[in-house]
Amino acid sequence: MANLLKGKSKILFLCLFILLTCTACSSPRATDGKTKLDMIIASEEVTVRKDQVNISEIQDEDLKKEYKDYKDDEKITIKPMTFGEAFNEGWFSGLIVWPLAQVINRIAAFTDAGWGIILTTVIIQGAVFLFTRKSQMSAQRMQEIQPEMQRIQDKYKGKTDDRSRMMMAQETQRLYQKYDIHPFGSILVTFIQLPIMMGVYYAMVRASSVVYGTFMGIDLTQTPLFGFQHLQWAYIVIYILMVISSIASMKMPQWLKKRQDKIDHVKTKDYLKNGKDPMSSMNMTMYFSTGFVALLYISWPIAMSFYWLVSSLTRVCFNIFMHAMIVKEAKEKKSKDIIR
Repeated sequence: MANLLKGKSKILFLCLFILLTCTACSSPRATDGKTKLDMIIASEEVTVRKDQVNISEIQDEDLKKEYKDYKDDEKITIKPMTFGEAFNEGWFSGLIVWPLAQVINRIAAFTDAGWGIILTTVIIQGAVFLFTRKSQMSAQRMQEIQPEMQRIQDKYKGKTDDRSRMMMAQETQRLYQKYDIHPFGSILVTFIQLPIMMGVYYAMVRASSVVYGTFMGIDLTQTPLFGFQHLQWAYIVIYILMVISSIASMKMPQWLKKRQDKIDHVKTKDYLKNGKDPMSSMNMTMYFSTGFVALLYISWPIAMSFYWLVSSLTRVCFNIFMHAMIVKEAKEKKSKDIIR
């Protein structure tokens, strides 16, 4: 374990540093919920109505004076933001937020802001999966063996002597080796996802195509809270689908494992017949994290709910793919054992 932590410590430190950097970034949204004019990232020169952006809270005093007396329906010209200008704000804005916003803008130029978000999300999730494939495979196996983990924990529950602790650690380690699990994997994936989520948030709030664009008539800058307050069903449906898909993406490994056990005619273990749900603690964690996301996203632009919805559906597809790989590896290993 010490070697494992030592080998991953640099990556963990980098993820923590990025996360702290994200939280230190100045907010591109003003108190009225609109994006500040001088924070918008455009790929080409565009015009928007004054009431679509915030003028009063921007730092650029020249812009503030120039557009101060404009009426709400008058047009404001937004010039393209260069990489250098974005990088001057900070390396996080230059290296992560600006490229993501530009990808959204470029795709939206051929379709609309909604498809810009969808395709950018798929690209992001695909890149994350390729970079953390082994870690995600390990994390999926970890979820699938939770009943066996619970059995070990119940076996040594209340035993605090050194011998019991050592035996519990040994059994847990053997279980990890049996399923080729690296405990640090799930932690690594989580810490990578956090700064990406913040980067996407800043990119979507600042991308010009999202600021003035729509998707099927939906204003992507409005919040789910706005939808609930004004009974705008499109916002409500997207928000609810986001919550459902988020739960589905986290519980998918469990569902796939149960389905596979039925296919393989695996008998229910004795420790699963005692009336105690071995997945209850993990399910509580999942529901808590989903509740946290739901609470956070209700006041964020609906574009972020849309992003999380597509991300969750993409992760469901990856869950199914990884489960198929795990089953294939298990069958190949079993065949080799029989030959030996």
